Amino acid sequence: MNFSINWNITRRCNLRCRHCYFEAGEPQANELSTEEALAVVDEIAKTFGGGGRSGGGGEEDGGAEGGEVGGNACGGGGVRVTFGGGEPLLREDLFEILAYGKERGLSMSLATNGTLLDEETAYKLRACGVSEVIIPIDGTKRTHEWLRGKNSFERAVRAAKACRKAGLRLVIDPCILRENEAELTQILDIAERLGASQVRIFHFIALGRGIGAKENELSFEEYAANLQRIYEEQVRRRGIEICTTQACQYWVILRRKASEGAFVPDFFWNETPGCRAGISMLSIKPNGNVVPCPLLEISVGNVREESLRSILKSEILSALRRRAVKGRCSICKHREICGGCRARAFVKSGDFLAEDPLCGDFFFEKG
Repeated sequence: MNFSINWNITRRCNLRCRHCYFEAGEPQANELSTEEALAVVDEIAKTFGGGGRSGGGGEEDGGAEGGEVGGNACGGGGVRVTFGGGEPLLREDLFEILAYGKERGLSMSLATNGTLLDEETAYKLRACGVSEVIIPIDGTKRTHEWLRGKNSFERAVRAAKACRKAGLRLVIDPCILRENEAELTQILDIAERLGASQVRIFHFIALGRGIGAKENELSFEEYAANLQRIYEEQVRRRGIEICTTQACQYWVILRRKASEGAFVPDFFWNETPGCRAGISMLSIKPNGNVVPCPLLEISVGNVREESLRSILKSEILSALRRRAVKGRCSICKHREICGGCRARAFVKSGDFLAEDPLCGDFFFEKG
């Protein structure tokens, strides 16, 4: 099982998406300098066993991003680093940082809104050691542009095609909310046409700028129905992997299907199940703060002040690794493969170990 580091390398962004958890736009105060970012690359490589030069940088690889649902064999001692933002392509030293990551043997992905990514950029990313690019498609053109802005759909599609032409692995990561939940099939159709290897679905949590769209959060009934639809789509689309990020309860559905002898995707057997916050995932913010996952804004340290090895010993991370959850999550038979979304719990109650507010009787079984 691989470890994932999601690195928000800047908060600067050229879009103002309605559902942005990070409220991206202007740079965050005191973002890491080039020298500090290169030192973080060294720290990641040292902590997770990197240090050798990567062989062949940029070839396509199988599987999915480590730390997300699904994982691929990667360098850097089993860590995958995803560079995101904001919009990472707005950071002028991005390619210098990526090239150094390649030199240190890291396996790297780029998460971008796609509006600034053309064929030249895609080939440059591959040369710098990026093997996977993650681009959002949030529905049909109308819906995507309602969320992200005019012309953002065509540019995202153009970017996806450029990545495939350059030999980069493509992941489509839609955000599912009430506005586009009915468009799941269309999103998957688009992803297949673009040649994506994986669709990685995020279920909207009202954070950052997204607080203004809170009414678009799915109800429990809508959420449970959507997870069942995801499974049904996966059964009939064996050529593309469909997984989730904040939907820990999808693992409950897959466990039940496996016990019936029904089809389940390979990642079910191979990857860290359920909520991965602090267990097989960390997030580094632009100012160096380290949090258990990109949406769980509880600092466990800062890379300017201490080593990653020391940060990994945090009491907060220890509690997450033990799944020391509370409420119904603590007595559920699915605790070890689900654990409930810690970000949703924190947003709802202020306690990151509280029960997941989107887990109802459909998923819960007393252990």
